[in-house]
Amino acid sequence: MTTKTAIVVGAGIIGACLAYRLARAGLHVTIVDAGQAHNGASGGSWAWLNAVSAGDKSYFDLRQASLAAYHDLEKELSGRLKIDWTGALIWDPGLYSPKVVNAPQKNWGGNVKTVTADEIRALEPLLTSPPDGALFSADDGLVDGAYATRTLIEAAQSIGARCAFGRRVKSMIHENDRITGVQTDFGALYADVTVLAAGTGISDLLAEHAIPLPTANRAGLLITTAPVTKRMTRALWSDTVHVKQLSDGRLVIGENDHAPGALDNPEATITQMIETTQKLLPALGMLSVERTTIATRPIPGDGFPVIGAIPSLHGAYIAMMHSGFTLAAITAKLLSQEILNNEESPLLAPYRLSRFAQ
Repeated sequence: MTTKTAIVVGAGIIGACLAYRLARAGLHVTIVDAGQAHNGASGGSWAWLNAVSAGDKSYFDLRQASLAAYHDLEKELSGRLKIDWTGALIWDPGLYSPKVVNAPQKNWGGNVKTVTADEIRALEPLLTSPPDGALFSADDGLVDGAYATRTLIEAAQSIGARCAFGRRVKSMIHENDRITGVQTDFGALYADVTVLAAGTGISDLLAEHAIPLPTANRAGLLITTAPVTKRMTRALWSDTVHVKQLSDGRLVIGENDHAPGALDNPEATITQMIETTQKLLPALGMLSVERTTIATRPIPGDGFPVIGAIPSLHGAYIAMMHSGFTLAAITAKLLSQEILNNEESPLLAPYRLSRFAQ
């Protein structure tokens, strides 16, 4: 069957990239979301494009491929994505230990090296009391999550994609052994293919068809400050908070793991994160909170992405993962090729939904 129309469920960074790629290939695309662009996890993401946090070689390769795909995407959009490729300093013990060789250093090809305290000072002069050592991941990119998502949706719209915002998808329409569209609270929408990129909402849509998708979804708190004059030169992923600076001077501060119940009354957590950041980077001065977001990150049960055709539902595809920002560019590139040309990339082989059926 010739694919001419597509529905993308979800207007986060994954759905936005997919809609752009499919529209660019000539499909009539409709993006459906109960809210607006970046209304969910994408608007509350620290938006760090990296391969360094991969735990195995296959995942590292996929993430590296996505960094390359982002460079291509940047050129296509004439720099409108505004990706900052200055890299990140990392001393979170989950990723860096001075006693253990970090995974991306095992000849995987990543531009990652260990750095001393003096080297850290040179890389980030505002960090007056650096740790004894860290990783410097030089190829990492940083974006404003909400801005990048909105930019991609606008790019998709400029080549014909249509947005159906404010429509909650209640179910997929199953006819003659195929998924032929979605049923929303404002009526049915039909298409040749339907792609589920709705993050935490995907599990409920699959459950109706008795398709298992274990999840380990986790909420996270993000702070955006008012602009500050001093300029950071790198992003920091420390053992307490992670901090980056946007082009307009605002800081984006994310938390490491929080105690159970900490987000039920987040004011104390916000205060602690601000105080920690000011101690980490005292030259920035007093920080003022501009806004905070709490978003639930969509995480498949084993921590790895789920990308590709849904085996028992012809015409339906899935794209669910954390980190969505790192993987959005390569997911859109490879999944659109699979949808249009039935080309299954070896890079996606470990990340099929079928692994949970086993």
